[in-house]
Amino acid sequence: MLPVHALAMESTRTVVTAKNLLIGAGAYYLSFWLTMPLALGFGELTEGLSYHGDFKGAVVMPLVSHLPKAIVAAVAGATVVCLVESDRPLRWALFPTLLYGLLGFLGYHWSRPPLIMGRVAQTVGALFPALACIVGALVAERRRATLRATEASPD
Repeated sequence: MLPVHALAMESTRTVVTAKNLLIGAGAYYLSFWLTMPLALGFGELTEGLSYHGDFKGAVVMPLVSHLPKAIVAAVAGATVVCLVESDRPLRWALFPTLLYGLLGFLGYHWSRPPLIMGRVAQTVGALFPALACIVGALVAERRRATLRATEASPD
């Protein structure tokens, strides 16, 4: 049987874990609401662009079309790092990063079996926001560490 303080500590750890997971899921969910207006404005800027060739069609086009989502994903990763209660907040940013990476593959409907370039475009479009999310989290973590170092050192 565990002592009472050990049970309280385990309960607190469970609550903090649930809170951190909800922060990550909430950042992911809210990012879609923020992406919509940004994507509409960005769509007006990129209207009329054409992508000819395999590389431009499979790599550049998904990068351009998913740029608003990637910007918001970077903000979501930074938000998770700032809000979670942990000594290693970067680990908690992996949760929305995985959501971006895995769920980014959903929503593609092929009328015929896709060619390899179609799959490359799908993969680039799915992984670009995930990469942006983790980069945003890394930048926020580095900034957070810098601020802590300057607060700790008296001038």
